[in-house]
Amino acid sequence: MTVSLALRNSSEVSAATRRRIQRLARLAGYRPDPHIAKLMHYLRMRRPTRFKATLCGLGHRFPRDQIARGNYGDQLHEGLCRRAESLGFGYDRLYIEDYVNGAQLERVLLNRGIEGLVILPLLRATDLSDLLDWSRFAVVAATPAVLAPRFHSVMPNHFDNMLILCGVLRRAGYRKIGLAIPEDWNRRVKFRWAGGIAWQNLFGGTTPVDPLFTKSPGPTLNSEEFGAWLLRERPDVVITDATHHSALAPGLAQLPARHRPKLVTMNWPDPSAVAGIDQRGRHIGAVTIELLAGMLTRGERGAPAVPSTTMVDGVWNSGTLPPSRIGPTGLNLTRVQAT
Repeated sequence: MTVSLALRNSSEVSAATRRRIQRLARLAGYRPDPHIAKLMHYLRMRRPTRFKATLCGLGHRFPRDQIARGNYGDQLHEGLCRRAESLGFGYDRLYIEDYVNGAQLERVLLNRGIEGLVILPLLRATDLSDLLDWSRFAVVAATPAVLAPRFHSVMPNHFDNMLILCGVLRRAGYRKIGLAIPEDWNRRVKFRWAGGIAWQNLFGGTTPVDPLFTKSPGPTLNSEEFGAWLLRERPDVVITDATHHSALAPGLAQLPARHRPKLVTMNWPDPSAVAGIDQRGRHIGAVTIELLAGMLTRGERGAPAVPSTTMVDGVWNSGTLPPSRIGPTGLNLTRVQAT
């Protein structure tokens, strides 16, 4: 059992013993037999599910008065919890800002027996290199906002989701499609939404609209900048992320009601918007746990030499979006997803 645990890099065996056994295995030319591994997996799956290990999500607190309930963050948490429980893992969630420093957070994680970590959505694009000794944990990021270290990650397909949304809007007759998000939230998604709207402006067959990236920290847009942009660009429809309508209302009020653009979101559902992209947070949570469980089985800890990214396509939800007054009517816009 000690040899088996050591070869899987389990923390149940001391670090010195793990290194010694792994060195001897390399010298002996040991390689796992995939057929035996498959058989053992089959046998384990036939047994009643038992508690295996404790997993934990690490992230930032988001201002609940500015973020719509039930969208990506809530869906992600639900997906993580459900899949962890179904695989026999415990799952907890901690917030980075609740701890004085990384050393205190690491002590809490180790004292709770945490072996696997999920990096949850972060308020800002952040370098987490010095937060923890990451080599002690299996880690998967469920956000592109981690600047470093580079972990395996599962996230929405932000660029394709933007193309899906723009394509639906164009077919509905909207000709001036604008993107309005805070500048730091543009960085959080590695500029992929901006890349999608740039493609639309250049090649998408609609009238180009300069995107708005407000300077103040997200998630809420700066209302003055938003209002000035609306008057300057006059978009037919505005794409936003999850934001509170109170930040948008003053800008919209500067335009006559019949000329106010429709609001659609990259993070459905959102009561401020009439339609948008469902990023399928529950599915992303499930895939994240499955990847993390596999890493724990294989004894993979820390940042991988070659990190990989799994992207999940979103799905369009038409909500109450009407066709444009100047465009075609009668379109079926209920559900459109990437092919």
